[in-house]
Amino acid sequence: MLKGLRFQKRISILPGVRINLSKSGVSASVGPRGADVNIGSHGVTTNAGIPGTGLSYRQKVGGGKTWLAVLAVIGGLGVWGFQHLTKIEKFLAPTAQQVTSQPVAGAVQSPVNITVPGLRYVHRGGSVIRDEPKASGRSLKKESKGSQVTLISQVDGWAKVSDGAITGWMRASVLGTEPPQ
Repeated sequence: MLKGLRFQKRISILPGVRINLSKSGVSASVGPRGADVNIGSHGVTTNAGIPGTGLSYRQKVGGGKTWLAVLAVIGGLGVWGFQHLTKIEKFLAPTAQQVTSQPVAGAVQSPVNITVPGLRYVHRGGSVIRDEPKASGRSLKKESKGSQVTLISQVDGWAKVSDGAITGWMRASVLGTEPPQ
């Protein structure tokens, strides 16, 4: 193998969990950037740093001190959870379809994340209806600017729509309640 050649590839499999591929082997990292634990063929290494500053501390864990690695993983996940608290809350919050319309006595009612189904107009030509609410979903059909679709529901920036023949998902940002000009 060439001595000066370097190779490194990180594959994120879950938020805060990565598989690392390099010339020297495969390892796994758990935790957010700046506070992670790496487990590989060379042992367990903990990393702590201040992102963006270049300052970090790295220590190999071994000799029966695996409890320290477990503690570091738990601490790293705690830091990651704190950094991503709003995403976690959004994930755990009820969707618009789960919100009941039953008033609670004495409570102030305000609509939160509620999308009213109904007629919508496509505001960007070539907008794609997909089989899943993600950009990698299979393309079912392209809609032209001004096409009418029926909004069924909306989740995380994606709208479930029907054009009468096909039901699928479009980016909600391309839809409007008024015809485009």
